[in-house]
Amino acid sequence: MLDNFERLILKFLQQNGRASTQELSDAVGLSPSPCWRRMKKLEDEGYITRYAAIVDGKKLGLHALAYVHVSLMDHSETSIDLFHSFIETAEEVIECASITGEFDFVLKVAATDPEDLERFIMKRINRLGVVRTTTTNFILRQSKVAGALPVAL
Repeated sequence: MLDNFERLILKFLQQNGRASTQELSDAVGLSPSPCWRRMKKLEDEGYITRYAAIVDGKKLGLHALAYVHVSLMDHSETSIDLFHSFIETAEEVIECASITGEFDFVLKVAATDPEDLERFIMKRINRLGVVRTTTTNFILRQSKVAGALPVAL
C-alpha cells in the first residue's frame, strides 16, 4: 500500500518529471532525504517505470494522428508474436492496445500527413501477412492529452 506522501510524489512527478528533489520535497511536504528515499522506492518497486519528455508532434511535422483498428487473420502464437515484434519497432505507433470486440488491436499512429499514414498502413502493416483488415479513424482534434494516471489521495 502507498501512503499519502508516496501518492503525492507520484501525482507531482507525473506533472513534472524533471523536478529536483528539493522541488519535489517542497511540493509534498517532506524533507529532501526522506523524499528521495520514497521516490527511489517507487522506482525500485516499479510504480515509476520511466521518465520521458512530452514532445509537440506538430513541431516535428507530424500533422496526422489516427487510431488504426487491426484484426489479425488468426490468433496463433506466431501471428501474434510477429505483430508484436512489428509494433515494438514501428516508431509511428505511439500506443498499442489489445481490445475486445470486432478488432484485436487499436493503434495510435503518428504520421506527417494522410498520405504518409496510408503508406504506413498499406506498405508496412498490411504487408506483415498476418493482418486481415484495418479501419482507420483520423483524430481531428485532441481536447485532452494527459498521460497522467489518477492517483487517489
